[in-house]
Amino acid sequence: MNRDVRAMEGSDWVSGLGRAAGGLALGVLVWTATGCGGSGGPPPGEFPVEVAVARPEVAAVEDVLPAVGTVEPDERVVLQPEVPGLIEAIGFEEGQRVERGAVLFRLGSGKEEAQRAQARAEMELARANLERARMLSGTRAISRQELDQMESALAAREATFELESRRLAERTVKAPFDGVLGPRSVSVGQYVQAGAALATLVADDRMKVEFRVPERHLGALEVGKEGRVRVAAFPGRVFAGEVSLIDPEVDAGTRTVGVRLLVPNPEGRLRPGMFARVELVLGRRGDALVVPEGALVPSLDRFSVFRVEESRARLTPVTLGVRLPGKVEVREGIGREATVVVSGTQKLVDGALVAPAEDRAAAVAAVAVR
Repeated sequence: MNRDVRAMEGSDWVSGLGRAAGGLALGVLVWTATGCGGSGGPPPGEFPVEVAVARPEVAAVEDVLPAVGTVEPDERVVLQPEVPGLIEAIGFEEGQRVERGAVLFRLGSGKEEAQRAQARAEMELARANLERARMLSGTRAISRQELDQMESALAAREATFELESRRLAERTVKAPFDGVLGPRSVSVGQYVQAGAALATLVADDRMKVEFRVPERHLGALEVGKEGRVRVAAFPGRVFAGEVSLIDPEVDAGTRTVGVRLLVPNPEGRLRPGMFARVELVLGRRGDALVVPEGALVPSLDRFSVFRVEESRARLTPVTLGVRLPGKVEVREGIGREATVVVSGTQKLVDGALVAPAEDRAAAVAAVAVR
C-alpha cells in the first residue's frame, strides 16, 4: 500500500513538473511573439498623453518699440512786456482760451498816445505843404531844391509817426498764437519792469511727447512714423501721433537718442507734464506665424514648442517675435504646416507619445490591441 502511495506521489510530481515546463515554454513563446517580433509599436504599457494641438495662425503684426516720455505743449510762451509801466488793464480770465492777436495786458500809455497824436499832426502838415508846393512848381514859384526839402521833411515826419506808433504798441501785450492762458502773476495797478513774467500761454490743440530710445533702433526710426500714446488719466484711451523730430545726436552717456512725437489734442485732454507711455510702430507684417502663449516651453536661454510628428512630441527651439494678447509670433523654428501642442505641454518630454484630446480613446484602443 505504501508502495502504491509513493508511486502515485511520484507520478503526480512528474506530472506537475511537466505542467510547469509546459507553462514556461508557453511564456517563452508569448515573449518571443510580442517582445522580439519587431513590430515598431510603443513598449508595453506606454499610453499616449492627451494634448490639444493646432497649426500656427497667419496674422498681421506690428513691430512696436515701447518707451516712456513726458507730454509737452507744442507751443508755450511766458508773456512779458517790452517796456516798463503800470498795468492799466487785463483783458482775460485765467484759464480762458484766446485767439492770436487778442490784447491781454495794457500798460498806461497816456504820454505815448499824446506823442503819437503830435507826430500825426506834424506828418499831415508836412504832407499838405508838399502838395501845395507841387502845385506851385508848375508856375516856377518854387525851386526844385525847396520841393526836395519838403519831400524829405514829409518822409521824416512819417518816420516819426511810425516810431511813436511803435512805442504806443509796446504798451500792450498780445497773444502770439491761439491757446489757453494760465495763472497771471500781476494785477491791475501794479508797476512792472520790462521782461517781467505776466502769465503763460499754452497752445493745446496739439501736444508733443518727448522720449528716448536705445541707439540700436536708429535704423528703423523715420520722421512720420506712427506712434500711440497712453496716459493714466484716461485708461483705455489711445492718442495717435507721428514722429516729427529725431535728435541728430546720440547721448554718449546713455547711448540713447531723443525722439519727438506730435499728437493732435482737439479735445484738450492731454496736459503738459503728463507721464506718457509710448508705442512707436517701427513696421508691420501681414504674414506672421503666431501660436498661443500656452504652446511655449521656456528654458534658461530660449523658448521651444512641442511639434507633433508621427504621434510623437518633438521639442523644437523657436525664435520669438512680437507678442499679441494671448499669442506670440514665431519667426524661426516651425512652418505653417507644423502641428504644435498648445495645451498640456507640462506633461510632456521630448519624444513622448501624444494624442489629441478628441482621439484619445482611439489611441488607447490601438495600444491595447498591440
